[in-house]
Amino acid sequence: MLTLALAPSFLGGFEFARPWVLLLLAVIPWLAWRLGRTGPLPAVSVPSLRGLQGLGGKPRRHSGRLRFAAGLLPLAIVIAAIARPRIPNGDIPDPSKGIDIMLALDYSRSMAETDFRLNGRRVSRKEALVHVTTDFVKGRPNDRIGIVCFARTPWLVSPLTLDHAWAIGAMREAELATGTGIGWAISASTTFLKKSSDRSKVIILITDGENSAGPRPGEMAPLAVREKIKVYTILIGPEMVTPSAAANHELNKVARMTGGQFFQANDAHALQGIYQLIDQLEKRELIQKRHVTWQELFPEFTAVALGLWALEFAALRLLRRGLP
Repeated sequence: MLTLALAPSFLGGFEFARPWVLLLLAVIPWLAWRLGRTGPLPAVSVPSLRGLQGLGGKPRRHSGRLRFAAGLLPLAIVIAAIARPRIPNGDIPDPSKGIDIMLALDYSRSMAETDFRLNGRRVSRKEALVHVTTDFVKGRPNDRIGIVCFARTPWLVSPLTLDHAWAIGAMREAELATGTGIGWAISASTTFLKKSSDRSKVIILITDGENSAGPRPGEMAPLAVREKIKVYTILIGPEMVTPSAAANHELNKVARMTGGQFFQANDAHALQGIYQLIDQLEKRELIQKRHVTWQELFPEFTAVALGLWALEFAALRLLRRGLP
């Protein structure tokens, strides 16, 4: 498909649906040469020139080039019109690195603890989480992202969407509650993801504590495995779990079981670094198939050609005086 990459921004995506028709434009120069050659002088046959001497000045020769050029320009526009010029109205296929991500965020009461630092000031775990998560979401414009917040039970804050501004706003408005149901959060996130497209699916679960309500995380991990959903787990808090304890931590087992990874973050900077690492790990090349609607420019091109032909007729047939 022929696309004019250098077209003005207001003609973004301009192209010809039948670009091969434009090959006919190669005939225009030949027609211009053929029809625009110097023609013979206008003449009237008379038996003798003796009686016509001094009746007028020296006659001028008319090449006819301007006349035929005026007719060939509309012809070129008609050829372009037959090639079906058009611009897209809807979306166009867009190669992207898009996946489906469900963020499962711990909104238990302990997230109100002000033991994190952000930009040199002390903030709550929730504020740090919201700030870093916002940057992560904004950095994934081609991903559909959903948000599940959880305390004792999970609740859907945002379904999978490309309207990230709306999802971020909903996350900021969510309130903290009591309890920590990590297993329920994995189950809910899996449910919302498995009904989505055939894209790669990822859950990023962030919590600051142990499971205290509902099934254990390890019991819900097989649900994600069955749906081919990778789970990244992040444990946040001022105190780091020792390597030996981390190896046997239930969140680590969930991550390994689903093909994800387990991380720890004791401040906002560390959490941001983990998000950036996951961002690099979960890049996927994908061509999204989208419906495209077009605005056909054939009528406009045809109208211009007819207008030029009308002007030529008026100028060269009506206004110009010819020989009787």
